[in-house]
Amino acid sequence: LVVFGFQTPASLYGRRLQTHSNALLVLSELSCRSKLASLSDKLNLLEKKVEFLEARMSSASGKVVRSGAAAVRLVAPVQSVNKDQARRSVLQAYKDLQRMTPKFWWDFGMQDMPLGVFRSVLKQQFLKNAHITDIRIIDRLVGETKQHMYAIQYAFYNPDHVRNYLFRENVEPKPKDFLSKFLNGQD
Repeated sequence: LVVFGFQTPASLYGRRLQTHSNALLVLSELSCRSKLASLSDKLNLLEKKVEFLEARMSSASGKVVRSGAAAVRLVAPVQSVNKDQARRSVLQAYKDLQRMTPKFWWDFGMQDMPLGVFRSVLKQQFLKNAHITDIRIIDRLVGETKQHMYAIQYAFYNPDHVRNYLFRENVEPKPKDFLSKFLNGQD
């Protein structure tokens, strides 16, 4: 109430109350907005974690399938989807190795044997794993072969390493019968 230009205490109190309530509403609105924003950020982070874990479960560790009382884990292959694709990757690794064989043979000083013999030794390294049918193991072996080819290409190996790996030179054969094992102190 305004009387002769003067405000009564009741009207002053009402304005202050209205000002304070407006300020309180603005502060609570800002507080709620900041809380909602932080909750939204946390929700986005959790969604990303869930997506990551789902992708990891579907690609790397596979799914658990229940049939009866037993649980069987189906594991997704590393690289190849089927045996045909795994076979193609093995053949591609074999072709790449055979293409780099002349340089490999020359750089590592393997001239004591003809190039054809050296190629057949490399072929034997592939054929010794011909019985493997598990796609994951095939993919792992192809990956190891590619790593060996990379190490050969950039000369990370010494000629002695190559000879020991391919021909088992300087490697004593392990005893197979009981008496030889006993004399070597293995049993």
